[in-house]
Amino acid sequence: MDIMNVSEAVEEAIIKSRKLKEGIIRGHWRDIVEKLSKKSEPLWIKEGILYVLVEDSIYLHHMSMNKNKYLKKILEILKKDYVKDIRFKVSKVQNCDYIDFIERNPNEDKKEEFISELKDLSLEEKIDILKKKAKERENALKLKGYKKCDICGMMFFGEGDSCKPCSLKNIADKILEDEDDNK
Repeated sequence: MDIMNVSEAVEEAIIKSRKLKEGIIRGHWRDIVEKLSKKSEPLWIKEGILYVLVEDSIYLHHMSMNKNKYLKKILEILKKDYVKDIRFKVSKVQNCDYIDFIERNPNEDKKEEFISELKDLSLEEKIDILKKKAKERENALKLKGYKKCDICGMMFFGEGDSCKPCSLKNIADKILEDEDDNK
């Protein structure tokens, strides 16, 4: 087995994991679509197509007109063209922009200091610290009413035991199964 550096390992994980690509897109959604991030929600990627919910037809039209711009930004973020097209659907959008709901961490302004402290640590120590930070974020979200999706593990705000993308994907999978059974 060859030894690879962390950036190579991350790139390899992105190539293999559709959920990771979807998570990266969700995390950068505000950067990708700017002001329309509150009016739209990326769902999932299937066969190179990103499916997105949009609040109403006016926003859908605007986003359709800017589809190439969004694809270019996604390409810049993912570094490869995993997403070749975007399909929009009008539906109620659940605003999943958790950053607006969390109080600003007083240590947020000390990012550079935190990063310099990490430089002297081993990889295992860095991973342990990042796990701790992720758990702190998860706990902060839970205090705000968020839940962890039973299927993908993403934190979400809303009803049920699974996030909207996983719920919709389950519904779509059941419809496809029913169609296959009827053939």
